[in-house]
Amino acid sequence: MKALFKITILLAMVLPLSMNQAQANELSLEKDVTGRERSNWNAENIKISSHGEIEFNSDYTDVLSIDDNGYLKISMVSFGMKRKLYFRSSNGKLDRLYYEGHKQVKFEPKGREWMVEVLPQVVRNSGLDLENRVNKVYRKGGVDAFLSELEETDSDYFKSRMVHFLLDNNDLKKNEKEKLLKEFPAYIDSDYELSQIFKKHNSAFIGDNMLSEEFFNSLNQVSSDYDLSQILSSVFINNTLNDSSFEFFISAMNNINSDYEKSNLIKLAISKGKNSGIKLDLILNNLKDIDSDYEKGVIINTVINEDLFDSGNIDKIIELSSEVSSDYESAQIMKKMLKHDMITSENKDQFKEMMNNLSSEYSYKEVLMDFMKYDKLGDENFEFLVEASDKISSSYELGQLYKMMLNKDGLSTKQQLALIDKASNIDSDYEYASFLLEATQKLDLDNEKIQNALIDATQKIDSTHDYGKIMKAIYSHKRN
Repeated sequence: MKALFKITILLAMVLPLSMNQAQANELSLEKDVTGRERSNWNAENIKISSHGEIEFNSDYTDVLSIDDNGYLKISMVSFGMKRKLYFRSSNGKLDRLYYEGHKQVKFEPKGREWMVEVLPQVVRNSGLDLENRVNKVYRKGGVDAFLSELEETDSDYFKSRMVHFLLDNNDLKKNEKEKLLKEFPAYIDSDYELSQIFKKHNSAFIGDNMLSEEFFNSLNQVSSDYDLSQILSSVFINNTLNDSSFEFFISAMNNINSDYEKSNLIKLAISKGKNSGIKLDLILNNLKDIDSDYEKGVIINTVINEDLFDSGNIDKIIELSSEVSSDYESAQIMKKMLKHDMITSENKDQFKEMMNNLSSEYSYKEVLMDFMKYDKLGDENFEFLVEASDKISSSYELGQLYKMMLNKDGLSTKQQLALIDKASNIDSDYEYASFLLEATQKLDLDNEKIQNALIDATQKIDSTHDYGKIMKAIYSHKRN
């Protein structure tokens, strides 16, 4: 088996001057290729330098011509023995020189034998004449011949360039595209190089259902979550996916393990302007495979932000939110629903059920505070808040909530009385007294029912000082 050539390429430009002038100006085009190969030679160090256009014969066992003042040098050290081939051109004349160690040896027969043996592999693994070679191979033997050449090439980088050039410059038939998709990914180990091919050329395959399926199947060769995500992002952005292709897209997305990468793809798939014909449920079913509550929350909030669900779809939001275990993330979803006016008389009980699933009193209160600003339910807003407050045990949080409710405009007598009654849930004498004292400033004390309700409420207060302050406020108003 051949080992992978390690290739380093130094590129510069050349003036068509003498070799000495070009070197002095350091503007020559030169490729330096070093590597190790295991074939007939066990271990060989190879260096290749070239300048100018080089023409090879059909099977790359000989050099036919080089631009004037151009050259090709191939040196190799094997078992302590150094061999070198030097091809140079001047005034239309091509010289072939062969060296063993530092001694020049006649090119025939040893030099030619070694050239025939080493030159095809040197060309294949250094990228020399790559574009011409791809054209020659394809025109002579089609995709089958191209794939054979690809398999014989060691460098993933040059393999990738070969596929790019084949697709960029040749009009492949459908059966050729299918065969290429089935085989070429197995010959390239680098996820990065595969991703560059798939990102650039996906539109050549997506339009046809059969090729589309083969394209998405070929993505199984990409093991990197990042690279696979990049490919699928490119596919989604650059193509209009029909129902079949979209299902293939989702299947490929399921191969991504990273919550972050999968989340980014889902957000892209549900982004504004890309929802025509998309089966949203198919996308969102992937939520169950995402462990991160944060990523789940981001996706659900994206769904809400893009107005993909109206108030009649709150069942779906609740279903999606059930996958989120974090109180914080769940609360952010509910706050977002309120911001987008998604709560109605028909679904307020379902929204309350979502809230009841919160175990954190702080998160629960945060949602209630946002609900305080919600005015889409009319009187039902107040009723909802009064009922929802039953779940809060903290006297401080209850006191803060009820004080905010005191400030709601246009409270009816019935609502004011209900609020005074609910305030009895506050266990702390201090917090309860603080609420009642503020109530004397905010509620309608001209109403005898409200006055009496407040007087009755003060009977629960143990502090003589606080009791006196509240009663004084009530009777001061009565005297006025």
